[in-house]
Amino acid sequence: MKTSLTSNLLFGLAAASFLAAPALADEAAKGPEVKFSGEVEFDAYTGDVINEDIKTHSYASTFDLNVDVKLSDKWSASVQLEADGETTDPTAIYNGAFVQYAPNDKFAVKFGDLTFSEGAFLNYYDYDDPADNAAGMAEHDIRGVEIDFNGLVFGLGFGRGDNDNQVCTEEDGEETCVGVAYNLHLAYELGLGESTLRPYFDYKSYQEAKHNEMHLGVDANLKFGAFGLHALYGLHADNLGEKTPKATHALLFEPSLDLGTFSMKGTVFYAAIDKKDPTLHGDEIPEYFFAYAEPCVRFAEPFALGLPIEYHTRTTDKDDDTSTFDIGFRAYATPVEGLDITGFAMIEVPVGKKAGDDTGLVLGLETVFAF
Repeated sequence: MKTSLTSNLLFGLAAASFLAAPALADEAAKGPEVKFSGEVEFDAYTGDVINEDIKTHSYASTFDLNVDVKLSDKWSASVQLEADGETTDPTAIYNGAFVQYAPNDKFAVKFGDLTFSEGAFLNYYDYDDPADNAAGMAEHDIRGVEIDFNGLVFGLGFGRGDNDNQVCTEEDGEETCVGVAYNLHLAYELGLGESTLRPYFDYKSYQEAKHNEMHLGVDANLKFGAFGLHALYGLHADNLGEKTPKATHALLFEPSLDLGTFSMKGTVFYAAIDKKDPTLHGDEIPEYFFAYAEPCVRFAEPFALGLPIEYHTRTTDKDDDTSTFDIGFRAYATPVEGLDITGFAMIEVPVGKKAGDDTGLVLGLETVFAF
C-alpha cells in the first residue's frame, strides 16, 4: 500500500511539472505582479458578569496575510502567513505555499501546500471556522498536487501539520520521526443556475492494516430568489474494515431569507454518534445537536441589529445532560467596505440537569478588517 501510494503521488507531481515546463520557459521573460491581501480580527469577551465574583475577560486574535504572485497569464504562486490564538499576541507562522498553472478558466494544476475542507457551518457565527469545526470535514492540509477541471477537484498528497501522523524510532540515543499519512480528496461541484450540488470524498491512510479515515457526503447550496438553503449529509468514519469505532452521520440544514431591511438565518445540526465507540475528530463536530435562529433588522446602510435564539446540547455524548438555552442581541456595523464590527450580549439559561443552576450573561466585541 505504501509503495503504491508513494508511486502515484510522485507520478502526479512529476507529470504536473513536466507538462508545465515549456509554458514556464515561454513566460519567464515577463516580470511578476505581486498582490498583498489578508484579514485581521481582534476580539474581547467578558466572563459571566452576573455570577463571577472577580470579573474576567478573554481575547482572541487572528492575522492572515496572503502574498499572491502573478508570474504570467498562466502561471501564479501564493504564500500564506497566519497568526491565530486566544491571546493578544499570537505567533505568526508559515501556513503554506503553492504554485498554479491555469491555461484557461476551466483547468488548473496546483502543487505545493494545499488545504481541503467540506461542509462548513455558514450561518452560525461560533462554528464558522472550518479550521476547527465542520459538518462535512474540517480542514485537511497536504503537500501534494491538486487538479481542477470544470468543477472536478482531485487532490493527492502527504499529510502535513495536524493532518499528518508520525512514527518515531530511536537509534544510538537519538529519536527520528517521519510522517506517514497520505490524503486523497475528490469533489465535484455541479452548478444548477444559482444553486450548487457538491458530492465529495476524502480518504486518509495511516499505512496500517485496516486503519484509515474517510469522509464522504453531499453539500448543497440552493437559491430561490430571496430564500436560500445550505444542506449537507456527511459521513465520518475511522478504521475502515473494522467493526470499531462506529461511523458518525451528520445532517445540517441552514435556511436564510434576505428581504433587504429584514433578514433571517438559522442552523439546525444533528450528528448520530455512537455512545460507546464514536468516531470523533477533535472539535470537528462540536456537539451532537444545536439549533440557532437570528432575525435581523437593518436600520440604515451600515447598521443592523439581530436577535439570536439558540439551543445547545454542549456535548457529543447524549448521556451528558448539559443543554442550555441562549438568547441575546448582536449589533452589526459596517461603516466602510472591508470593516465589520460586531457587539453582542448573550444570556445563557441552563436547561439540562448537569448544566448548573446559574443563568449567565456574557458580553463581547469583535472587529474584523480585510485588505
